[in-house]
Amino acid sequence: MKILILGGASGDVGRALTRILVNEKTRITHLTITSRSIDTARKFVIELGDERVTALGLDVTDKRQLMDAMQGHNLIVNIVGPFSDYGIPVMKAAIESKVNYIDICDDIEPTVEALQLDRFAKDSGVFLLLCMGWFPGMSNLRVKALADQMDEVEEIVTAWVAGKKSPEDIPSKGLAGIEHYIKALTGKISTYREGHRIKIPAHQKGVTFQFPDPLGEYSCYQIEHPETATLPYVIPGVKTASTLGALYPKKRNKTIRFFTRLIDVKLFSIHLFIRISGMSMRSKKKVGLPTLIASYMSCIGKKNGKKGQLSYCEVNTKLTIAEATSQPLACAIFYIASGGRIEPGVNFPETALKVEDILRIADGHNLSFVKDAMAKTTWSEEVISLEKTT
Repeated sequence: MKILILGGASGDVGRALTRILVNEKTRITHLTITSRSIDTARKFVIELGDERVTALGLDVTDKRQLMDAMQGHNLIVNIVGPFSDYGIPVMKAAIESKVNYIDICDDIEPTVEALQLDRFAKDSGVFLLLCMGWFPGMSNLRVKALADQMDEVEEIVTAWVAGKKSPEDIPSKGLAGIEHYIKALTGKISTYREGHRIKIPAHQKGVTFQFPDPLGEYSCYQIEHPETATLPYVIPGVKTASTLGALYPKKRNKTIRFFTRLIDVKLFSIHLFIRISGMSMRSKKKVGLPTLIASYMSCIGKKNGKKGQLSYCEVNTKLTIAEATSQPLACAIFYIASGGRIEPGVNFPETALKVEDILRIADGHNLSFVKDAMAKTTWSEEVISLEKTT
């Protein structure tokens, strides 16, 4: 299989993904990795030292250049964010080029808009697999696995906690992730209540969840995320869906909350916050963050005739955000490369994949998002509901 990885040389997730994929010597015959800067791409190719990898300087906003790059490949992997800007144009280019597509889209609007491309993708005989990372991605697959054990599901709650950003000593200076996170925490955000998408104020009072040790009790805050759009679309009967997030350690959330309040009252701007963040990244002074990710997923409804919630939660103290995102994505690519079938059209993780297949592949490749996780699944008649929370 020949794979084009957009952003494979320039971003933390793209580089982490590429390093995993080059370990597959049989099914992956060639990787083309891109960056806006050809020098950046070439430098990373030299670092990898694998003759199957080619560097390409590419501006994804140049449609002709983008479609030319897609030719001769079997799969497009899109890591370039923010997806609110670049997701749909790249998907359309993949459809026109008749090449299958997978991404880690974490913005809700392009996720919903992509459904309008379903017929065009089917007519071209290609699939678009969106949101296949950690959150969203594994979150969707875990929720679907929980829902399959329930008699009925009325409400879905997903939440994450994240520490260190990158596994590298010198992380990417790309600011798309910061822009996405701040936008998801300011103004009015989209969520799902009483069977409809509605807007609620972002970053309100925290909701406390019980995670496995060493994290324990931790407060998360409602954010805008694709799970609230895709999971109700897939799982029948869901009337409420919420996604929450938080940074680790706790003091980081207080800092973010301070700036989001200033932004909401128009005393500060998202653009200025991103600019300051970029200056901080370029600073020689390094601020070490602990390595930790945690996730919580629950389905509220009935199981064996009883009302309650079935929950899955885990903590991993050996993974950064980039690793947690790239490893499930790599497993989905390995699934496709080994002949796994995904139907033409627009797909989400919970419609195209099964969590047990991803976990099996991860185990076979010794990936730490599975082997180093401290996890538990529990049933409780006491529920943590956000149905009436705004």
